[in-house]
Amino acid sequence: TSTFFIKYIFLNFISLIYAENDGAAFSMLSGSRIIIIIISIILLSFLTYYMNKDYVSKKKDDILMDISYGLLFGGILGNLLDRIIYGYVIDFLDFNILGYNYPIFNFADSFIVVGTIILLINSIRNDVNVKNKSGRE
Repeated sequence: TSTFFIKYIFLNFISLIYAENDGAAFSMLSGSRIIIIIISIILLSFLTYYMNKDYVSKKKDDILMDISYGLLFGGILGNLLDRIIYGYVIDFLDFNILGYNYPIFNFADSFIVVGTIILLINSIRNDVNVKNKSGRE
């Protein structure tokens, strides 16, 4: 049964391929390498600013924010280095989910998406906590 799982389910679900993506997500801005590099540097600058601001103003450890910042910073930096060194990002993860072939991506893309989701959830959670505290006083 384990060979059935690996051969028919796992291999039909994920494929490892080689793809050069000179654009951003879903190949948007394809061929605009310099613009994407500049946007990436700006995003890293904003992220660094907010990371430092959060660390200076932190009253307690917030592991979710630390994880989201790390994932975002690592993902953006990884794709940026690929763009600078190769002129494109190497994508290699190809998923087929219930007949839908999801766009090819890499780990850096996953880190950016997961980091963004964690950041949004944590921001909403913190806003709710602040509103609850201010409503009690």
